[in-house]
Amino acid sequence: MRITNVLTGLLIASAISLGIGGTLLYGYSLVPNYLVELTGVVVVILFVLSFFVYKANTMVINVGTVLGVIAPAFSISTPAHVEVLESFGSSALISLLGLLQFLGFFLFPITYVVLRLAYRNNIASEQKQQQAVLGS
Repeated sequence: MRITNVLTGLLIASAISLGIGGTLLYGYSLVPNYLVELTGVVVVILFVLSFFVYKANTMVINVGTVLGVIAPAFSISTPAHVEVLESFGSSALISLLGLLQFLGFFLFPITYVVLRLAYRNNIASEQKQQQAVLGS
């Protein structure tokens, strides 16, 4: 399996997690509408990035890596995000939101960064293969 396929899957999984979380936050009126809209923008960006990561675009893979570092740092520095994680288990909704937050801001992005760094040589060879296919 190509490593870019795995990285693509991680971006899509993160987008889905954040999308479901944003939908729940909107549905239960837990955050202002502009935060829900911002989440929607982020979800769209992640889907667009995933397409270009699938195509082995190194620049976009690097952007994904930067986002994979920023996402957990952002989440842990946001008091509302920390509160959700601390309140895990207090209710089914909060637990689900905490799980989605953990997946979308921590597990998938950190896994992306680790795999990106561990398989950087494979990514370079996949990009060369992709360019050879496009050049034929």
